[in-house]
This record gives sequence, structure tokens and C-alpha cells, in this order.
Amino acid sequence: MKRIIYTLALLLLVACGTHEDQKILNATDSLMAERPDSALKLLDGMKAVGQMGEEGVMHYAWNRAMAHYRLGQSLAEDTLTLDAVRYYERRQKVKGAEGSLLAAWYLHWTNRDDEALRELDRAMRNGLKGSTASEWAELAGMKYQILYQRNDYAAAERFLRDYLAHKPIPDEAVRGKLLYALATVLALQDSPDADRTFEESIRLAADKATAAECMRNYSAALSEKGEYAKSNRLLYAYARLSPETAGYSAIQLAMASNYLNQHRMDSVRICLAKAVRSEHGLEAHGQGNISRRANLEQLRAVLNFSEGRPVSSLAFSRYCDSVTTAMIEKENTSARRLETRNRLQAANYELHQSRLRLAIGILLLVFVIVGGGSLAFSLYRRKYRRLAEAEDRIITLTRMLHDAGQLRAGETHAEDGNTPDHDFFKKILLQQLGIIKLVAATPTSQNQALLKRIAAIGGGEIPTHDLLVWSDLYPIVDRLYHDFYSRLTARFGNRLTEKEIQICCLLRAGFSTKEIGVVTQQSNATIYVRKTSIRKKTGMAEGGDIVAFVEGL
Repeated sequence: MKRIIYTLALLLLVACGTHEDQKILNATDSLMAERPDSALKLLDGMKAVGQMGEEGVMHYAWNRAMAHYRLGQSLAEDTLTLDAVRYYERRQKVKGAEGSLLAAWYLHWTNRDDEALRELDRAMRNGLKGSTASEWAELAGMKYQILYQRNDYAAAERFLRDYLAHKPIPDEAVRGKLLYALATVLALQDSPDADRTFEESIRLAADKATAAECMRNYSAALSEKGEYAKSNRLLYAYARLSPETAGYSAIQLAMASNYLNQHRMDSVRICLAKAVRSEHGLEAHGQGNISRRANLEQLRAVLNFSEGRPVSSLAFSRYCDSVTTAMIEKENTSARRLETRNRLQAANYELHQSRLRLAIGILLLVFVIVGGGSLAFSLYRRKYRRLAEAEDRIITLTRMLHDAGQLRAGETHAEDGNTPDHDFFKKILLQQLGIIKLVAATPTSQNQALLKRIAAIGGGEIPTHDLLVWSDLYPIVDRLYHDFYSRLTARFGNRLTEKEIQICCLLRAGFSTKEIGVVTQQSNATIYVRKTSIRKKTGMAEGGDIVAFVEGL
């Protein structure tokens, strides 16, 4: 019983938690496009995901993977991503290329780039129904990114050229991004087409920021080819296009490197000073970069050497030490945060267990109260019913005693039609029950022994079958009622049971159904059932008079 109650309580809490989690899960659908970070926080707060059924779990896995994808985060821990994608594909609920994007992103983060590329190829080859031009470009961009990170520039070039030549790209801004990606891999392969492609991507850029980004990378490609003057002219154009970022250390370092290769040391010194101020400002805001700092120190060392000044790496070494210390401290902080998070999770789990135990206690208390009340009511009702039945039987038995005692031989009740034979048989039967003897010994209405005897028989405490000797009563029935017992047993003795024969004899002796129930200690319903059985066994019509039927044999 305790296990059943525990299970019921657990199911109740799980149902409540599941309903609440389903509402949270549905809310994340509308947040996914513009606020994936908020959606991810809501998803992290869900506690009963495992009890939501297959559809709920797949919905959760899909939304969690999509939030990580939108944020550019790893999907390595989202192990149900592929299951969710295939689940929705089977039910044709995947919109456009989203499923392939998620599957490929997951495979990429789990170091299965070959499978990711096959997934992307399958999507582009099948032409997923409902996919928009931007989603197609997103598929192409992901394939390019994977090939680029694998340093497979030739494959990336072939793919982008084929895509640009055969896929419809109605949006010029999207085409500009793809051309920019193509220009990048062409520059890495020293292709003569890189300049033209960069220039085309800059022309098709959707905004100034995108154009400036293309120009900055184009200048880096020019610098790698030794076209330092052209590279710097492009950086000055970049500065005019994006003056708010022109003073950044990365831009100034690129210009300084170009001047250095042109042996224009004064210009190098000016750009280096601007880069140092920019980098200090970035470091003050926690945006420092060790690669840029290394380039600064390298340029400073070259300048010092060219001017005959001492060259020292001590400052840079100290900076590297500070970075290392900061990384260690950050790791320690992360470890402490993880520790705190684990403690909070443990405390939350303990709180959940406490709530569960409280719910079980409440349910157990309610069960005890309701069960105890129901049991008490049932016992009271049963006792009340038995008491009422016992009182009714006592009244019937007492009336039988009164009738048998008041009537004299040869008298007849006008109101009930009793004959002297009936009264005689009742006296005989009451004598066997031991009641007449008590009346004769102490014939007072206050006789306690008589009342106890009647109550004991009427209440079922004394079995009447132990008091009644039917072997003595059957001859009396035959003598009073013209061999009724003998005729009954001769014709139906092999069909009727002993109790059914007794009921027939009592009916012949004028006993009512209630009186028969008293002397045989059976309920009225049982007597009615037995009378119906007698009629069926003797072939009588339903509701027929049993006594008249037997007398007519």
C-alpha cells in the first residue's frame, strides 16, 4: 500500500511538473528566432523533461539544439539532436532546411565532418521543400565553413563556384557574402581571380559594416601578395567607410606592417603608437588579445633594432605571465562556479525530495482519514443494518410466541386466516427453540432470560438448525397436513435440497416469508431466491402458489 501511495504521489508531482514544462517549452518556440539566449535559459530551467513523452522530449531536444545553433555554440552535448531531426522528418514537420542545418552542425561539433558534408549535400541535392534563398545560402555557408576549417581550399572553391553558377540567388547581399567567401579561399591559393572577386563582394555588400569587413580582409590578401601600397590605400578607404573602428589596434597594426615592408619607419612609429593606445583601451575593457599584443611587441622590437636601441622581450614576457595568471584565475573561478552550481543542484534535488515526501505524507494522511472514515461508516452502517434486522426478527419471533400462546385449540384468527393446526405447529417449533419452556417457567413480560433467548435467536447468535430437530417436525407436518412432506419428497425429493423442503413445509404450516427467515436465520432475499428455485425445479409457473401446487398433486 505504501508503494502504491508513493507511486500516486510521484505521478501527481510529475504530472504537475510536466504540464508546467510543456508551457515553458511552447513559450520558447516564439523566442527562438530573435532571442535564442532567453529561450535557452527557459529550457535549462525545465525539470521534468524525461516524463513528457516522446514528442515532448523531441521538441525539447530540437529547441535546445536550435538555440545553441542560433548562438553559434557547440552542440556536442545535445546528443538527441539527430533523433529529433529524424523524428520530425518522419512526421514531415521540418520546415525547409532547418533539420539539415541542425544535423550538420551537430555532426561538425562531434568531429564527424564527412557525415556533416554528406548531410548538407543531401539537403541541397534533394531541394528541400519550403526552403528560402537565405536558408540555401546558410547551407552553402556551413559547407564552406567546414571545408575552410579543414584547410581544403580547393574543394571550397569548387563548391562555391558551382553553387554561384547553378543555384538561384535572388538576394544580392547573400550573393555578396558567398563571393566574399570565394575570394578568401582564392586569395589563400594565390589565385589571380581573388582581386576581382573581392571587389565584386564589396560592391554587393548589404551595408557599410559588411563592406568594411570585406575591405579589411582584401587588404590582408594584398599584403600577403606584396602589394603593400594598394593594401594601405584599401585600409584608408576602410577608415573613411568605418571611422569608428579605424583606430582599432588591428587596423593600425595592418597599416604599420605595410609601412614596415615599405621601409617607412616614421609611418610605422605613428601607426604603432595608435595601436598601443587602442590595445590598452581594449585591455581596460577586458577585450585584450594576446595575438595583437605579440604583433605590437614584434613591431616595437623591429623599430628598436632599426634605430640601434636595445631589444628586450621582458615586457612581453610579463604580459604573457599576467595572461597565464588571469587564465588560471578564470579557471579557478569557473571551477568554483561549477562547484556552487552543483551544490545548488543538490540542494534543489533535496528540496524536490522534501516536497515529494510532504506530498506523500499529505496523501497518506488524506488516505487514512478518508479510508478510516469510510471504514467507520461502513461498520456503523453494517451494524445498524444488522441491528435493524435483528430487531425485526425479534419482533416477528415475539409475535409468533404471542399468537401461539394466546390462541387455544379450535380458534382461528379472522384477520390472518390462521388455523388451529398452524398454531399447533408453531407451538411445536417454538418449543424446540426453547422459548415456550421459558414462558411456562416464568410467564412474566419482564423475564430477562426469555428476552435474552429471543434476542439471541433473532440476532443470529444461536443457530436455529442446532435447536430444530426436523426429523421430529416432518412427521408432524404429515399428520397435520395430509402427508404433505411425504408427497413432496416422493415427487421432488431428488430435485429439492433439504433447506428447500423445509421452506415448503413451513409455507404449508402458514409461516410468512419473514417468519421463515427468522426460524431458519436467513434473509428475506434468500427466502425469495429459494422459493423461485423451488418453482423452477418443480415446473411451476413464475409467482405460483407452492403450497397449492403440491396439494394438487
